[in-house]
Amino acid sequence: MDAWGDTLAGQEESLPDVVNQGTSRFRGATPMFGKSSKVALLQKVPLFRDLSRKQLERVAGLADELDIPSGKRLATAGETGQELFVIVDGHATVKAGRGRTSRLGPGEFFGEMSLIDGGPRSATVEAAVDMKLLVVGRREFWSLLNAAPSLGLKIMSTLSRRVREAEATVSA
Repeated sequence: MDAWGDTLAGQEESLPDVVNQGTSRFRGATPMFGKSSKVALLQKVPLFRDLSRKQLERVAGLADELDIPSGKRLATAGETGQELFVIVDGHATVKAGRGRTSRLGPGEFFGEMSLIDGGPRSATVEAAVDMKLLVVGRREFWSLLNAAPSLGLKIMSTLSRRVREAEATVSA
């Protein structure tokens, strides 16, 4: 068992270990996407859409790519988070407080709150189907915000929307 509650399908390392060492170096695996393919994917993600080509190339260089099997827990409420996840393909189920459940799909992201405030994860997130993710670690996340300040504004906008949605659910 690893810190995520299970192991990656048939693989010995935990998800954080895979993220920290980069998937291109994981057991000789080749990257899912070349740098230019990653840039093309990133351009489709609303969070990164307005970045310059140079900024997108920097993001592509900092993000690791992962194939995640259905049912894999990606984040656990109450635990410390070290990564920002961007969904390239597939869907994740998000279980937050008070029994609220939502679904995230391609182009959406999660994990930013723990990276920003250092607090524990606010929700549990699991792969609803097999997924492809781009993952950015804590150090790389702050490097991205320094390189592309517009990302910080987009993340704040998303956080604000999520807080409003949560408040509306509590008030209802």
